[in-house]
Amino acid sequence: MAGDFDAGGGDDGYVATDDGGGSDDGGADRDGGGDGGGSVAACQPLAPPAGPVVEVNPSQAGELRDIVAAAQSGTTIVLADGSYALDQGDATSRLSFSVPDVTLRSASGDPEAVILDGGWVTGELVSISASRVTIAELTLRRAYYHPIHITGGAADIEGVRIYRVRVSDPAEQGIKINPSGSGTYADRGLIECCRIEMSDAGRARVRNNCYTGGIDAHQAWGWTVRNNRIVGFWCEQGLSEHGVHFWTGSRDTLVEGNVIVDCARGIGFGLGENGNGNQRSYPDDPYTGVGYIGHFDGVIRNNFIAVTSVALLSSEYGFDSGITLDQARGSRVLHNSIVSSQAPFSSLEWRFDNTLVEIRNNLVSHNLRDRGGTAELGGNIEGAALDWFVDPGSGDLHLSGQQPAVDGGVRLEPGWCDLDIDGQTRDSRPDVGADELF
Repeated sequence: MAGDFDAGGGDDGYVATDDGGGSDDGGADRDGGGDGGGSVAACQPLAPPAGPVVEVNPSQAGELRDIVAAAQSGTTIVLADGSYALDQGDATSRLSFSVPDVTLRSASGDPEAVILDGGWVTGELVSISASRVTIAELTLRRAYYHPIHITGGAADIEGVRIYRVRVSDPAEQGIKINPSGSGTYADRGLIECCRIEMSDAGRARVRNNCYTGGIDAHQAWGWTVRNNRIVGFWCEQGLSEHGVHFWTGSRDTLVEGNVIVDCARGIGFGLGENGNGNQRSYPDDPYTGVGYIGHFDGVIRNNFIAVTSVALLSSEYGFDSGITLDQARGSRVLHNSIVSSQAPFSSLEWRFDNTLVEIRNNLVSHNLRDRGGTAELGGNIEGAALDWFVDPGSGDLHLSGQQPAVDGGVRLEPGWCDLDIDGQTRDSRPDVGADELF
């Protein structure tokens, strides 16, 4: 049933209505459970479709590519329950969305009842190059490259929404965002209430020296990644990219309320000193004369990041970092909880000369690591014990009771992190980490 899709593994959510530094409203108690990393209030099934509807059943799987290509703006393609084989004998059987305002969703609203399966043959299951395309409430699994690939179109696009989708076992990244070959961009999209996961079977199919990760975005502006659950991105040999990664000059990304479990790297803004020479230029040039910037501004707040997998920790690279900031400028990292059962290279790190960030009220089991650049620190706690948290093994990093994290934070400017991961208001003496204990 639609209400049974528990992508988040319980009450791990955060409710917010803004996409930046403004004030938040809304709320949900932690007893609700939920989809993605989010609460029930944030992750409800979609409303019934409006406008033209095209109904498709599994016997039409071979026609689905043509059905998508023929869809006019405003159309909703509704998939009946069942499995749709997209491994049509080559790597080009993808569903290409090149017309704006088209939606692909399940009829039942149950993401696990509709499965689009690439069989590790089809390169991309869904390719999006148009504005305001919505993919919702279905499962995409076993792509040879990326289950979902979003790029610029004939012009820049915006408003793509990926909602209550389960992405499983990609051979590369789960959701990929990058410019088109002609240099147009995909901006101001939303990835919300999804479950993005790698199983042992999928890990065996990962390509190119562990070239995988949950969400990977290049030169993307104004995206929100909220209330998702991301699990299992690591390899026995090689180092996976992050559960959530925005780099090569991405800007104004909001990453909040996510639960990231057993990934070699959790959240990254930027990567490396020069991003392989790739950086997006913006008309207003917000940091004139600074040099290469891997990520401009943006907020990482109220996320749970947990690693306890013995297999991951004994792999070649183990747990590298919970949050990584490489040549990130103007970014804020606020009220995150990062816990591992063995020491990572760093729980949270900032690196390279052009990094200038704010890191406040984060609760970590191990170390904050200064690798260059400048960080304004305040209210962070290192060395948190596992028993401070409800269930690190499942990614539930709610506080288990009174300990130094309670009332241990510093007050932040209003609007930057007024609510905790459950949408509850922080008091005048905020608790450190993503959870405000009540």
